[in-house]
Amino acid sequence: MVRTLRRTLAVALAALCVASVVALAADTTVVGTIQHVDSNKGHLTLRSEEGKTVELQAPAALMASLQAGDAVEVKVSGQKATQIHRLGSSIQQQRPDGMRRSE
Repeated sequence: MVRTLRRTLAVALAALCVASVVALAADTTVVGTIQHVDSNKGHLTLRSEEGKTVELQAPAALMASLQAGDAVEVKVSGQKATQIHRLGSSIQQQRPDGMRRSE
């Protein structure tokens, strides 16, 4: 009985660990205001609507026209920004071919 319980708990713990890793790797969206842009190092600091400061890595091409104070919506995978949409007058996004477009 103890062995069965121990095995059941081990399987449940392993499943929980796998689910946590999958959840962390999933893409999320963060809306906030840019605090700092360092395109040379590929770093972006963002203050989310919830008041949390988020530091992300991003390709220089996505950060080219961004500056502190811009309101943005950022798609995030892990600690990397995969898409950045400036909120307001123009929207920028990275296309699959690496080019940017404005709408």
